Amino acid sequence: MAQNKDQYFSKTLEKGLTILKLFDRDHSRRSLAEIAKVTGINKTSAYRFVNTLVELGYLTKSKRNKSLKLGPRAFVLGHNFVNSFDLLQGFKPVIDNTFMQHNITIDSALLYDQTLISIYRKEAPNIIYFRLPMIMSDLYARAMGKAVLAHFSDEDLTRFLAHIPRKRLTPHTVIDRDELVRELKLTRDRGYAVNNEEYVLGLICIGVPLMNYNTNTVAGAVSLDFPSSEYSLKTLERSYTGVLTKLASELSQIITAAEM
Repeated sequence: MAQNKDQYFSKTLEKGLTILKLFDRDHSRRSLAEIAKVTGINKTSAYRFVNTLVELGYLTKSKRNKSLKLGPRAFVLGHNFVNSFDLLQGFKPVIDNTFMQHNITIDSALLYDQTLISIYRKEAPNIIYFRLPMIMSDLYARAMGKAVLAHFSDEDLTRFLAHIPRKRLTPHTVIDRDELVRELKLTRDRGYAVNNEEYVLGLICIGVPLMNYNTNTVAGAVSLDFPSSEYSLKTLERSYTGVLTKLASELSQIITAAEM
């Protein structure tokens, strides 16, 4: 008799983790009604899940208005995960070394499905401040994002362009499909992507994909970020693509070794 392939999958655990995933920097507090609505879990079941998470310390409930936020156990879990993450431990000294040599802002991220997850950022004092999200879906407007998209298969790129809304984040953001596809082809041909104030005004970047050499697939990206008030895009391309390519190669080797 064939076994059900999902017999070892816990939908109860899945729902509990889904609730925890609702809390991020943009949604630090949630109500029970909001949790039930967003997750599609009926309110009675949502209350049971939330109450369990509160009892375990992964959520806390306000005595004043009953709103919920992440609890101390969630913080400890996240802290332990970050500090035990092998790729972070491998990336950090390599990025720190490049930072010390060139005093430039460096971003790195890993590819998950069709989003980038920030892994480590080293920031130079001259860079304009902006809040970098942990999970990035607006790949079309970022140097790291375009470096990754340029290595998508035709099928994956079509799916991305069909499902991810493209918003004009600045007057320079490329949202036209045909123009973006042409730029991605150019990105792949020259080996690096550019972001000319497309995500944040005053910020220009160059990005390179991170590869898994065993599978020859894109695994993430790394970028160098500069204030447009001090640098031109031509200066970055002329002076820093070699630095970035070398850094990407070293990080790619770490990714490849971690998969072995």
